[in-house]
Amino acid sequence: MELNRSLINEPPTWNEAVTRWLEDFPVFLRHDQLGTHNQKLHVQRGIELNLTLEGQGTFVVDKHIWRQSPGQLLIFPGQLPHQVYIDPSRQYTRMVVLIDDRRLSSLMPGGDCGGFEDISCRQIKLQPDTYLSIKELLFVMHRERTERRTGWQQMIAAGLMNVAVLIRRSLEDAEPKGGPHAARKMHGEHPISRLCDYIDSHLHEDLTLKTMAAMFDMSPDHLIRTFKREKGMTYHKYVLLQRIFESKRLLLRHPDMTLTEIAYQVGFASSSQFSKTFKNASGLTPSEFRSQSQTEPPL
Repeated sequence: MELNRSLINEPPTWNEAVTRWLEDFPVFLRHDQLGTHNQKLHVQRGIELNLTLEGQGTFVVDKHIWRQSPGQLLIFPGQLPHQVYIDPSRQYTRMVVLIDDRRLSSLMPGGDCGGFEDISCRQIKLQPDTYLSIKELLFVMHRERTERRTGWQQMIAAGLMNVAVLIRRSLEDAEPKGGPHAARKMHGEHPISRLCDYIDSHLHEDLTLKTMAAMFDMSPDHLIRTFKREKGMTYHKYVLLQRIFESKRLLLRHPDMTLTEIAYQVGFASSSQFSKTFKNASGLTPSEFRSQSQTEPPL
C-alpha cells in the first residue's frame, strides 16, 4: 500500500470530533471498521491508543511510519500529527481509546494517568495472553461507556488502570536483558543456540536470513552453513517449524483467537498463507486441527 505523500506533507488539521467526545468524561472508546480514505493528518488533545483487531493499516505518527497488524498496540500523544491509511485488500477493524490526561488525573489513584503520559510514542507487539486480556478490557470499557449504567465512570477508570499495567509489563518483557542492544551482542559462544532462542521468542518479527545474520554479526553464508551443521536442517525450515509449533499451541490454548490473529502472532503475512503452510506441514487446515483436537478425548 503506497502512502499519498501530498496528504502526509500538508499541515495537520485539528480533530474537533475528539474534543466533543471527551466533553463529559476524559476517556472515550471507539470500535471502528475503517476503509480507504484520503484524509490528511490531524492532531488532538490527550493520548491515543490503537489496538488492531483485524486487517492491516499503516499509521503515520509524526516522523514515524508503522505497519499495524492484529495484536499490535500503538500509543502516542494526540498532539503529534497522525493518521491511519488502510490496506484496501483487507477489512480493517480496531479499538481506539482517547484519553484526556489532564482531566483524567483527578479521577485516578495517585493523581496520574496510569503511566500513559510517560510513553511518548510506541508500537507494542502483544503476546497472545496479553492481547486477549487487553482486548476484553477495552470491550468491557466500551460497553460501560455506551450503556452508562451506575458506576460506569469507575468501571472505565479501573479498566484503564488494568490496561496500563498490562502495557507496562509488555514493555518490560520486550526489553532484552542487558539493554536494547543486547541482541546484537549475542555472538561468540554457541551463536546458533542464542539465535534459536531469539527466533523462538520473536516469531512475529522479521526473521529473514539477511536480518538475523546482521543482528548476530554473521555473514548469511556462514549462518546457513553453521545452522545446517548444528541443527540438521535449514534455517528457513527451522523458522517455519517453530511458527507451526507455536500456532498449534495457540489454536489449542486460545479458542477465542481467530485464524487471522494467530497468523499474525506467529509471523505469517495473512490467514490464507498461514492456512496453506499449516496444511502442507500437518496435513490439516488450522480449523480442522482445532476442531479435531477439541473432539478428541483426553489421554
